[in-house]
Amino acid sequence: MTLNIIGCGRLGKTLARLWHTHGLIKIQGIVNRGLPSALRATDFIGAGRPCRLQELPPADLTMIATGDAVIGDCAVQLAEAGILRPGDIVFHCSGALDADILSVVRQNHALLASCHPVKSFADPAHAVASFAGTYCGIEGDPQATERLASLFETIGGVPLPLRPGCKPLYHASMVMAANYLVTLMACSLSCLEQSGLPSATARKVMEPLVRSTLDNIFALGPADALTGPIARRDVQTVEHHLRALRNWQPDQEVLYRLLGEFTLDLARSRTCAPPLQEMAMEHLLKTGNRLP
Repeated sequence: MTLNIIGCGRLGKTLARLWHTHGLIKIQGIVNRGLPSALRATDFIGAGRPCRLQELPPADLTMIATGDAVIGDCAVQLAEAGILRPGDIVFHCSGALDADILSVVRQNHALLASCHPVKSFADPAHAVASFAGTYCGIEGDPQATERLASLFETIGGVPLPLRPGCKPLYHASMVMAANYLVTLMACSLSCLEQSGLPSATARKVMEPLVRSTLDNIFALGPADALTGPIARRDVQTVEHHLRALRNWQPDQEVLYRLLGEFTLDLARSRTCAPPLQEMAMEHLLKTGNRLP
C-alpha cells in the first residue's frame, strides 16, 4: 500500500513513521510549503521524497494533514492533478471538519474519510513512542473508513466511528474538556491569588482537589462526582460567592452564574431539593439576586 502526504508536519510525520516502521505502507511523495520542512519530515520518517503537489505519483492513500483552512484547497489541487484513480482513498486529520470537505475528489471516483487522533503531537518522537491506545475519531465512506481503521489499529490506535455530520460537535467536546478546563483553572487560580496566595502556592493547593475531581468524574460519572454548594442548594454560600466576585471581577461573576445554571441542571439529574429551595437557587443564578 502506498501513501502520499500533503502537509507533513508534526502529526503527519508521526503517523507516517509509525506506518513505515511497522512495514504497513510505502511512503512516497511529501508536499510541504518549503523544501527544508519536507526534508526534515523525510529524515524523521526514514522514507519518502519531497515534491510539489502536481508532481505526486499515484498512491493508494493520500493524507492531507494541513491546517483546516487549506484542506479544501488542497483537495481541489489534488483532483486537478489527475493522479487519483477509482478506489484511491483521500483522508484528512482535522478534528473539526467532516470528510465532505474533500468531496471534489469524488469526480475522480476516489473515496473520502477523515481520521482525527485525540492526542497532542507537540513532540513527534514522544508521540511515536506513546501512540498506542490513542483514540481516533473516524468517519467517511465505509470502504475508506474500514481500511483506515485497520491501519490505525495496527499502530495501536483505537478507532471511534462517528456519525456523519457530527465532527464539529465532536471537536467542540475536546475544546471544552481540554482548552476550557485550562481557562477555568486560570480563573480559579486568580481568585486564590487575589485572596493572598502566591501563584505557585495556589497551584499546589488546587492540584489535589482538581486531580481527585477528575478521578471521580471518570470513575463515577459527572452527576455522582458533583459536590459543593450548588449540589447542596446552599443559596447563602452561593450568594456570598457572587457578591465577592461582583465586587472584584464582574466578568467572573457572570461566568460563575452561567456555569452554575448548568451545574444546577446536573445536580437535578441526581437529586431534587424542596421546591422553594430549587426556585431560590435558580433565581439567584439567573439574576444574581435572591428571590424577592
